[in-house]
Amino acid sequence: MTPSAKVQKRRQVQVFEELQGILGEDTATVRAREQSTFDRILAERGGRCVLFGAGSLGRTALACLRRDGIEPLAFADNNPRIWNTEVEGIRVLPPDTAATVYAANAAFFVTIWSLRHRYAETQAQLNFLGAPWVYPAAPLRWKYSAELLPFFCQDLPHKVYEEAEAVLAAFGLWSDDLSRDEYLRQIRYRALGDYECLAAPDPEPSYFLDSLYSLGPDEVFVDCGAYDGDTIREIVRRGGRAFSRILALEPDPVNFAALEKYVASLPPQLAARIKSYPYAVSDRSGQLRFSATGDMVSAISATGDFLIDARALDDLPLGKAPTFVKMDIEGHEVDALKGSRKLIARHHPILSVCLYHRQSDLWRIPLLIHSFYPGYRYYLRSHEEDGWQTVGYAVPPERLNDAAADPARERRVRAQLLRADGGQ
Repeated sequence: MTPSAKVQKRRQVQVFEELQGILGEDTATVRAREQSTFDRILAERGGRCVLFGAGSLGRTALACLRRDGIEPLAFADNNPRIWNTEVEGIRVLPPDTAATVYAANAAFFVTIWSLRHRYAETQAQLNFLGAPWVYPAAPLRWKYSAELLPFFCQDLPHKVYEEAEAVLAAFGLWSDDLSRDEYLRQIRYRALGDYECLAAPDPEPSYFLDSLYSLGPDEVFVDCGAYDGDTIREIVRRGGRAFSRILALEPDPVNFAALEKYVASLPPQLAARIKSYPYAVSDRSGQLRFSATGDMVSAISATGDFLIDARALDDLPLGKAPTFVKMDIEGHEVDALKGSRKLIARHHPILSVCLYHRQSDLWRIPLLIHSFYPGYRYYLRSHEEDGWQTVGYAVPPERLNDAAADPARERRVRAQLLRADGGQ
């Protein structure tokens, strides 16, 4: 074993031991922590709290608190347009005013939900303004789980501990230190409500990790959850030559119309290689209820407002064998993968699959893919703030770049890509 391999192995063991340490808490203690954390924080501040964020999460949290007879002192918000107004009868203050008036004796709970929001930055902002008692929304979500959970990858922590064996098993699938470190952080986030441990977003774009693999001119790309063509735009931005065919599936009627409009706007030689289907992707072909919102969170739902056609990829006449499959389908990824079992086992395309729509997707999905085809190499990246747009990548070894086998070289390639993208 080379010196660098020994270092990597020691780091892997260290991270695994940290993961074991987190999961060593017994489930009964975890359940008690879920129910007591918010009450303890509030009691320490004499029942006084401020909600930082007067949007939908803040308003829902307010309703929950009022049901228990808890009246926040104020909202605080970074949006100057709502300063010194009232939301549900609660005054909205500028952050500096809220800190000046309440920092000495109140807990500040950050009730902001946005793909661009980073909890650590809001915590630092409030600390700078003199507010020492700053907390994420996790204790609130645990306390009022009936109204506030599940919410994408956030759910009650005890559910992580109930699947500890699978969580540990999935750790062994990740192929590089970046992935193992990210997995540890994501488990801490889910199990402990620790927002501060989350890293900055990965510099590479979602679904396309140039530091690990390259797209070739013969790619057959299957876009599950094509939305309005945003992923296809990224392929076109790369020159439009990195595919021979794209099959785009999008069940939301508004999104599908936008997708077809975008494809029709492309040069004819590109548009001719793209086929759009108004289908959801599932474990079997048939009809499913769907909640159509006309945006990125449209999803299959038992309470959906209308029926849509669903297809298993194994049943879809794809023509040429797919070489790359992307799935961003709002929590239906597990069923979609089950409906792709034969395709994955036979052709083992590159898979880029979102792992943040449900708490357990982080470990269940890699283990499921591994059961279909054990030859993949697995990578984990988070592309938005606070763990949003966390994507798992299953890559056949023959598709990996040379840099993927050399961690030092991969870091250099990633640094070059970041510089080429202007540091964004």
